[in-house]
This record gives sequence, structure tokens and C-alpha cells, in this order.
Amino acid sequence: MKSHKALGKGLRALITEEEVVASTSSASDVSHISVELIDPNPFQPRRIFNDEAIAELRDSILKQGLLQPVVVRPAGSRYELILGERRLRATKAAGLPSIPAQIRLVQSSEEMLELAILENVHREDLTPIELAQAIVSLQQQYSLTQELIAEKMGMSRAHIANLVRLLKLPSKIQQALNEGKLTMGHARALLSVVDEGEQLDLFERFLVDGKVTVRTAEALTRRKKAAKSKPQSPQAIADSREAKAIAHVENVLSRQLATRVKIKPKGRGGTIEITYYTVDDLNRLLEIVDR
Repeated sequence: MKSHKALGKGLRALITEEEVVASTSSASDVSHISVELIDPNPFQPRRIFNDEAIAELRDSILKQGLLQPVVVRPAGSRYELILGERRLRATKAAGLPSIPAQIRLVQSSEEMLELAILENVHREDLTPIELAQAIVSLQQQYSLTQELIAEKMGMSRAHIANLVRLLKLPSKIQQALNEGKLTMGHARALLSVVDEGEQLDLFERFLVDGKVTVRTAEALTRRKKAAKSKPQSPQAIADSREAKAIAHVENVLSRQLATRVKIKPKGRGGTIEITYYTVDDLNRLLEIVDR
């Protein structure tokens, strides 16, 4: 999510992870700690970790070693991770028994969550949904207002509010946001439609039509809202029902054929357009038809 580039100068908002490490200790303070003694950060806002990226980092560690230590805090006889979850996972995947770590005394859970969010924000690793969930955690667990969170994270109050609103979307749409199939701009356009069923209909249209621009998405939602508020004639109602039925069939065929399908009514009949992108794709479709 590229909107993170607009970070301001809130509390720690411009502190990179390297600066966090440097402020806590010198290079000579690095210890090698058993990976079995390090527990994950319970306040880690990131829920999705790319397996391929972990594998690439594992291979790099095996060839060159770990170039940057993780940061941990003491937790009884064990340690709790503050920064560096991917490095810890990759080190474990490499089969190494220990990992270079710097120990930092972090007392409050609030600071743990802030630092975890901060690391991911600077790396632009959090999806909009993960960031929204982290913001809600700060609100609920530590009674922080959106204004204070915006200040801490160096973001505008409006951006924080828009992120939280994403959690009102149906879970199917939230999942698409997490998977990168939908942008925050498209999601905000869907939020302007109140009815969940209509949100899902538009969402399916976005996916089927391919790369729908945010401007087009906003125009579609505006037309949807305008059509709903405008009294319809019996003929318009009939046309709307037919259009919905056709859109439903298009969606069903598109999912079954795994390609774009367009139905164009004409008189009592019409045409069906099935899109293929390569010769192999065409052969795949022919095999489906021959079954």
C-alpha cells in the first residue's frame, strides 16, 4: 500500500528500524540467542507472511549470514521478539540454532505494538486490513483516540478513519484486499454503497472486468446509488432484473471458464463473448466445451 509514503513526524514515525537498533545498543552488544528461546511478538499486526520471500531470505542467510540482528526483550527466562519476525522465521527455516539479537528493555505492551506497526509501515508490508486491525487494537486495548494514533504513526486523521472503515466491508472483500486483488481506492468506492449484497455484486464486477480504475469504480458506485434513489418505472424495473440476471450468468460462466465472459442481449436472443488470451488458453476452453 503506497499511501504510507506520506508519513509525517509523529512519535517515532520517521525512525527506521536501523535507527531503533542503533539507539538501543552498539554493534558489540549483539548476542547470539537460541531461536528456541525467542517467542513471537504477540502484538505483531502482520498476519500474512510470503513463503517465497521467507525462502529467499533463508537462502541469503545460508550464503551470507544474517546482516541485521533481530531485536528482542527479556521475558523471564525467555525472550520476546520486538522486530524481525521474517528474519527469525528464515533463520529457523535455515536450520540454524541461534540468531544474532540485540536486547532492548521495552516495558509497555503499547510500545511493543507501536514498534511492530512501525517496522511494517516503513517496509510497506502491512495490507490495509492488517493496518486497520492494528489501529483498532491500539484504540481498544490502550484507549487511544484516532487523533493520537494518527500523530504517533505520522498519518492524517482522515487516513486513519478510512482505514478503520475498511473493516466494515464483507469478509470476502477484506480477503481480496489482503491478497492484493483489490486496492484501497476500490475498497473505499465500495464503502459508499451501503447494501452488502450490492457491494459484493460490484466487487465481483471489478474482478471479472479486470483492471477497473479507481475512477471507474467510483463512477459505478455513484450510478448504483443514483439508480437506487431514483423511482423506477415498471419497464425500468424489468430491465434491471434482466440486467442482474445476465450479470449473474456472466459471473457464473466467468468463474467456471476462468476467463472473462460477456453476454450481449439482442431481440429475443443475443451473443456470448468468451475471452481467451493465448492459443493455450483457447485450447483449454475448447477442452472444457468438448467435455
